[in-house]
Amino acid sequence: MLRTLIGIFLIAHGLVHSGLAAAPIPNDPASKPGTFFTSVTRSWLLTGMRLDGAAIRNVGFGLVGLATLSFLMTGLGVLGVPGLHAIWRGLAVLSASLSLVLLVVFWHPWLIFGIALDLGMLVSILWAHWPTSSMIGS
Repeated sequence: MLRTLIGIFLIAHGLVHSGLAAAPIPNDPASKPGTFFTSVTRSWLLTGMRLDGAAIRNVGFGLVGLATLSFLMTGLGVLGVPGLHAIWRGLAVLSASLSLVLLVVFWHPWLIFGIALDLGMLVSILWAHWPTSSMIGS
């Protein structure tokens, strides 16, 4: 039961990234859907690096796609999908790391919960070694 809940949580967490990518910028009536992680004005880091708008959008979409895909693969691995099951821990670390990069680069105060989830995931897997192999079966 716990294994199923963890797998579903990881898949849902990945899909939230895509959902946010489809959202407009909060409290900005002029923003359009799909600008939360791709607007030229949203990345303090990338605009500071003087990247043009197309590059910023590409980085945003790329990070969203990679974070979403890696969380989906992690969740499927936890649920026992062959080929992914044996590497789900590494995928979880990759997923949380990609998500952290995305959330920091396109920072908004609403993202603090996502950052806490990603940091909690990294701490639980790398430091506390949770969930245990007996819980997940790997």
